[in-house]
Amino acid sequence: MDGMYAEAGVKRANSAKLLMLRVLVIAAVLFTFFFAGVTGSKILFALGLILGCLIVWFWPRFNVEWEYIFVDGQLDFDTISGGEKRKTRLRIDFEQVEVVAPLGSHALDAYKHYRIRDYSSLRKNARIYVIVAKVAEDGLEQIYFEPSEKMLSLMKEKAPRKVMTL
Repeated sequence: MDGMYAEAGVKRANSAKLLMLRVLVIAAVLFTFFFAGVTGSKILFALGLILGCLIVWFWPRFNVEWEYIFVDGQLDFDTISGGEKRKTRLRIDFEQVEVVAPLGSHALDAYKHYRIRDYSSLRKNARIYVIVAKVAEDGLEQIYFEPSEKMLSLMKEKAPRKVMTL
């Protein structure tokens, strides 16, 4: 491949909110089956079966990985759900990028009030970078992500004045 290509991926950590959602979903199904057994209601039993099937179908979608692909000045943010289903969430052309800098950098001070899209792993010790870019008609937004060293060097090569490294 002649062009610039780099990819990186991170698995999103399970937040407390996501863990609570999992517990509540399982509790709802167990609660439904319990009351179906106590009351002898076929409707509650059918509802429990439907909820159980929905859990089996939705459960893998709780496990999300982010994949970042940088190709010739274009950066894609993809979601991989359950290890099998891929969907492109965002595509940025580097002509629309204002700045790329590590989270907490003074280069980002002027952009603190813009909307945030978090495509990071949500881990406390992660090395998070922020892209400030114009996204469609929404205007400027901050995008949190965790690039690889190769990806950072290719971005710096493509737009040296826009990319700040440590």
